[in-house]
Amino acid sequence: MKIGIIGGGAIGLLVASYFHQQKHEIMLYTRTDEQATIINESGILLSLNENISQMCINAKKLSSHIDHCDILIICVKQYHLEKIKSIINNFKGDTILFLQNGMSHIEYVKKLSINNCFIGIVEHGALKMSMNEIKHTGLGTIKIGRLKGNQEALEKVLSLHTEGFSLQFENNWLYILHQKCLVNCTINPLTAILNIRNGELITNDYFKQISKLLFNEVARVLQLNEEVEWQKVIEICEKTSMNYSSMNRDLYFGRETEIESMLGYVKNLAIQKKINVPTIELVYNVIKGLEKKKG
Repeated sequence: MKIGIIGGGAIGLLVASYFHQQKHEIMLYTRTDEQATIINESGILLSLNENISQMCINAKKLSSHIDHCDILIICVKQYHLEKIKSIINNFKGDTILFLQNGMSHIEYVKKLSINNCFIGIVEHGALKMSMNEIKHTGLGTIKIGRLKGNQEALEKVLSLHTEGFSLQFENNWLYILHQKCLVNCTINPLTAILNIRNGELITNDYFKQISKLLFNEVARVLQLNEEVEWQKVIEICEKTSMNYSSMNRDLYFGRETEIESMLGYVKNLAIQKKINVPTIELVYNVIKGLEKKKG
């Protein structure tokens, strides 16, 4: 299949590498000419368990035109979607897959004229080492939800599944988004503020108490089972104990974070539901303040 991938960040490089291994024809659209040139000249270097594989993948700087492809995969961060909406709106294909954290983009995706729109929840750990180097830090899966579309298109997306890089269909897409949102809202902001790895949220008793306070508020707003979902947060912290969260890295390197699509979304939902969320308000404001300080 011909697969177009927009975004040369950690997830874009990761999916491009694995789908290339499956012998699909990949075109990776990057933000800069520099990154595209490096990838075209040196390929993408994928590191997994100390093994490094080199992928010869085509790349070009993103412009107003997307080449014909069977599936277009959007891997940019939530806040970059606004900048490429006109490009997405002009896509002539019929199948598109969004791989973003957070919930803010859902209403936009629903309104797209593209026939088959899917969202994916990425449970892999990935760390971008340079413009063309990606480290696969944790094996997981990509959970696929169908916002709209036919069975044929769904099967086309799920055909990308392999044992080494799995895709899994979830019928209740809203639940998986809320579940991922709960995990992200608990782990990302606190690891960013405290500048710690994921595992320390549960191995440090004081940090764990703060995590539980934030978790409880988010779970209540999203109407998720606190006991069941807390165990999942614990498991993810254990599984990714040595990883830094994406928000941690964004703050560390002075980049904009995805706080609006995570806690910002939940905060606004709490206002609509008239639920008091002091911990969410506190953590949200601290992240926004740190962003401003970095800027």
